[in-house]
Amino acid sequence: MDLITAGQQSVKEIVQKIDAGIDVAENAQELTGMLKENDRVLDSLLLAIERTSQGVEICNLLAVTSFENGVHDAILPLLQKALGIKSDDKDTLMNLSLFLAEYGELELALDYAQRITDQSADVVEQIQHLSNKLDDAAKENEFDILNLEQNDVAFTGERLVINQEVKQRFNNVLEEHLNRYKLAAEYVQGKVVLDAACGAGYGSMMLKQAGAQMVLGVDVSEESLQHARKDYFAENVDFQYGDVNKLAFDDSSFDVVVSFETIEHIEDGSKWIRESARLLKEDGLFLVSTPNRMVTNPGTYFVEQPLNPHHRYEYSVNEFVGELLKEYEILEIYGQTYSNDHELFYSQIMRQARKMNAEFVPSTASKRNGHELIPLGDVKDAQPMYVIAVCRKKR
Repeated sequence: MDLITAGQQSVKEIVQKIDAGIDVAENAQELTGMLKENDRVLDSLLLAIERTSQGVEICNLLAVTSFENGVHDAILPLLQKALGIKSDDKDTLMNLSLFLAEYGELELALDYAQRITDQSADVVEQIQHLSNKLDDAAKENEFDILNLEQNDVAFTGERLVINQEVKQRFNNVLEEHLNRYKLAAEYVQGKVVLDAACGAGYGSMMLKQAGAQMVLGVDVSEESLQHARKDYFAENVDFQYGDVNKLAFDDSSFDVVVSFETIEHIEDGSKWIRESARLLKEDGLFLVSTPNRMVTNPGTYFVEQPLNPHHRYEYSVNEFVGELLKEYEILEIYGQTYSNDHELFYSQIMRQARKMNAEFVPSTASKRNGHELIPLGDVKDAQPMYVIAVCRKKR
């Protein structure tokens, strides 16, 4: 009889003793010692556990004992075995969450904790702890984005890059763009994401750092794509050439489509909205932004060329909403970089013409500074320079 066969018999006998409640702790320690000395014992152990009446409990016991003794390779196979026996076992799911968190797999750890149906105090505490850790990691990743500079790329005023020039001279533009991607980051956990018109790629990386399963950035600028691949390419982040109105992806390829400051650059915005809906899975999300013509180009009509030579047209808020509602339900719509009505030239002229107090400042006027995203429903007597919509594909 060879050594492996003898080992298999010994493993089987020890497992049977544990199943019968005989010297449980001592026998668990003995099995762990055997696992530490010979990793081939694991297959025999998993097979022996199948023939017990308390397979789930034995797997969890041995996983914990293995962790205490530094036999890390055995822990996940044992817990996966327990999960195969009883998929909703609280102890198994909690141990998986705890061990995965210990190994730095915070997203998977949170997923297992959230599967537990018994939301007792220890479970709620674990979920909150993991959520806080993920939030902290996202903040650290944001810091990394700002410090990964593309100083060999010039900012033309259109495709934003993160470099010293932009930080020093165009920090307002940088803040606007980063805040949009921070919003998108709230919706991409575990999702397959298309970053349409990704430019230099920083936004695609932000989405991956926020927990996206996969991010594909597409753009029509080969130069921008080269820089994106050089500086932001990573596991599950890819960049490729793509015209948003001629994308060769199958229907229902993505969970989320992100399209910031894109639609006004293409010939037919309504066509891109239809195309984005085609690419999304059922209940998929479309996050899209555009300038508000009433602020950026007052007095200009939709059919006229905006001041920005790179824009084909610009929407008013109601025109933008109307286009989106053809394909989507709008979950939320935000404004960014607000101008108070009492500060606008048109308002001043009209109030003077009507002999109203042109110096009057309404109490509803926005006192916020910066470029945070504020829901339109929370603002009165102010107009956003940019509008950002979170949309869900209609069924």
